Amino acid sequence: MKKIKVALIAGKMVGGGVESLLMSMSKYLDKDKFIVDLLVDSDSKLVPKEEIRKYGVNLIFVPPYQNIFKYLWGLRTLFLRNKYDIVHANISTLNVFPLAVAYFCNIPVRISHNHNLISPNAGKLKNLTKYILSFFSNIYPNYRVAPTFKTGKWVFRKKKFFIIKNGINPERFLFDSKQREDLRKKLGIKEDIILLGSFGRMVQSKNLFFLLKVFEYIRKYSSKDKYKLLLIGNGPEEFKLKNYVESKSSLRKNVIFVSSQKDISAYYSALDLYLFPSTAEAFGIAAIEAQTNGLITLVSKGVPDEASVSGNLFKKFYNYDVKSWSKFILNTTNSNTKLRSELSMQLRNKVFDSRDMVNEIEELYTSAFREQVK
Repeated sequence: MKKIKVALIAGKMVGGGVESLLMSMSKYLDKDKFIVDLLVDSDSKLVPKEEIRKYGVNLIFVPPYQNIFKYLWGLRTLFLRNKYDIVHANISTLNVFPLAVAYFCNIPVRISHNHNLISPNAGKLKNLTKYILSFFSNIYPNYRVAPTFKTGKWVFRKKKFFIIKNGINPERFLFDSKQREDLRKKLGIKEDIILLGSFGRMVQSKNLFFLLKVFEYIRKYSSKDKYKLLLIGNGPEEFKLKNYVESKSSLRKNVIFVSSQKDISAYYSALDLYLFPSTAEAFGIAAIEAQTNGLITLVSKGVPDEASVSGNLFKKFYNYDVKSWSKFILNTTNSNTKLRSELSMQLRNKVFDSRDMVNEIEELYTSAFREQVK
């Protein structure tokens, strides 16, 4: 059988969970069966070019989707020139745009992969846009994918869709005492300090201002300088968050900001607790990564239960009450690194591996191609 040509629509690469999924696909898709092009917006901030090319994937930059006419024309030119068999779009409700182009270019397999939900605090305009686009989301794809039932149901409604859970490479997220020591030294964190952390795009749905309120409460009711908070990421909320921290004397020297990294896996080992107060997560891959590292992981009701790896580590709150979150943290003792290392090694076999995820995607590609190209 001839190799199947696949265009992966990545949108913007900014160091988030979807990019992690796409990198796993880039790495593990069988290059003896598939020719893979990764289409990335040209204004992306974090594109691991060398890694992508090392995996045997063609990296192609396209105009940013904000410039919609250039974007659509750029895709049309590519689709007609490269004659793809499959276009697999990963920009959620915005999938309507590349898949419309794919439809009119007669590309046989058009996959819409939804990775998000309506978030209560994302802003009325953003949610309204998502909601309106969702009504057009079922016109052009002939295959639909989501990581959970809830994530698929809101956008695909009565249409059939496949559930393919997001996977990780557990080896990357195992606890490492050497990494812990090196990173804490780099960050200026003494070993007796309890380091809290949250990693991801700094947008409203991540609810990081709530996290700062929790940290203020902890600082108020704990011994001086016992806790510090590490936030890794960039995004539209970054400036406001940094301004808020600067305006509070109790936070100024105790909240550490680190810009988005191509690989943040080592930073989990530096932490003692992971906090994830998001208002709407399609899957919550960071919670899985944190638990794999042996971290007690506090999540909000906005994080699905599918993100639980260990009942002992996954603590879910069904409210956004500062006092409840804070009291739990204050009553949680610092982890024993030896026990954590053992737990991390045990959990690596419980995690859904990204290779298994890619195997399921390959099966979908192959069966869809056979169905459409007879």
